[in-house]
Amino acid sequence: MVKEDIDLDTLSALRISLVERIGQERFDLWFNSSAQLRLDRNQLVIEAASQFTIDFLRRNFRDQIDAAVAETLTGSTVIQYRIAADTSGPVASKKNVASSRPTTRESKAEARQDLARRRKFSSLEDLIVGECNKFASTAASMIMNRPGEINPLFICGPQGSGKTHLLEGIYGEARRTRKFERVVYLSAEQFTTYFLDALNGAGVANFRRKYRDADLLIIDDVQFFAGKRATRTELLHTLDSITRRGGQVVLAADKRPTELSALGPELIARFSGGLVCEVHEIDRDTRRQMAERLCAARDMNASRGLLDWLADHLPGDARLMSGALNRLWATAMSMGREADVAMAENALSDMVRACTPIVRLADIEEAVCKSFGVDAKMLRSPSKSRKASHPRMLAMWLARKYTKAALSDICQFFNRKSHSTVISAEKKVNEWVKLSKSLQLSDTAIHVSDAIRRCETELKLG
Repeated sequence: MVKEDIDLDTLSALRISLVERIGQERFDLWFNSSAQLRLDRNQLVIEAASQFTIDFLRRNFRDQIDAAVAETLTGSTVIQYRIAADTSGPVASKKNVASSRPTTRESKAEARQDLARRRKFSSLEDLIVGECNKFASTAASMIMNRPGEINPLFICGPQGSGKTHLLEGIYGEARRTRKFERVVYLSAEQFTTYFLDALNGAGVANFRRKYRDADLLIIDDVQFFAGKRATRTELLHTLDSITRRGGQVVLAADKRPTELSALGPELIARFSGGLVCEVHEIDRDTRRQMAERLCAARDMNASRGLLDWLADHLPGDARLMSGALNRLWATAMSMGREADVAMAENALSDMVRACTPIVRLADIEEAVCKSFGVDAKMLRSPSKSRKASHPRMLAMWLARKYTKAALSDICQFFNRKSHSTVISAEKKVNEWVKLSKSLQLSDTAIHVSDAIRRCETELKLG
């Protein structure tokens, strides 16, 4: 192993040790966005763009940095804090004052270190499990305990619902427990790029040896394979090779396999033949737990009222939630006081407005029809059969919950004779929810909570 590889591995271990001490959120904010870490002989260099950041790191993280260095680096290591834009200032090392143009080898090594710095892996332990992801979380544990028995594990759901977190958690757990000898994790775009490089001279045999011999292959965003016939064929043979040897495959996409028609029937059949786990937009209870954890990571003292407000108003997208808490934290720091509901309402008003879509009665009708294959004429028909009345009552319940339409408007839209029909439908669906009943939609029965969630996802509501 060359020295650059050793430095890269050592730096990765140092980052992991530092994350364990200060938390992933604070590490991402200060050591991935504001500062950079690199090794220079027997020195750990911490570079930032401003003296303010340097002072903040020294004041708030010095003990944790010292402990991480003592744990991961051998020998006597000097810790240097530098302003990146000025390497000749008083905090710079004299050995680095005279600099020369880096060689190609050095440039590649720095690029690899930068890549490792940007790459962050979540863990299954950090995953907040709720109704939105409980099934997928259980499935992730199942394949770790009984690898190769369920192939592939296919996780699907909208953006920000935690699919990548689950994949990274599986990857990290596999590496930690060493239950798999060869573990490979990449995105569909990377798989495609590496395959094209192999076709253009890098060597197809080496490519196939790397991926087909994997004991655990994890691929994110498989919808990216649409329109790439040669890559899809290679992926098909890769999946077959791994499953025949008893290996494990884990995949993720933004849609169910049956909705990825552009990938071709062969891949869809492979994806559907394992275990398909759907994750949903983050529900209210999970949002509250996540808001509490994000506030704690930023040392924000959030009251119950503030946490409830955040859970009620933030979107069901983990990335947007993190961005909202970053803004609230920065606002509180700039104003020199603790965050409260009034501050959140003011600081996050534009985000709340953007994430609260306006729902019309026509949108409700379209969502119900699209989600369950119901004809719009049936919703407005006089038929009292369950196949017509159940979707109709669900549509009127959603209209009451998500629109400001008057009872008379809802009644007229769905071609009912009296607004009392709308009131009766609302009471009936509330009773179904309370008793966990099932609805007759199209030719199948479906649990009322699943039916509501499916329509809310179609309407892009959390």
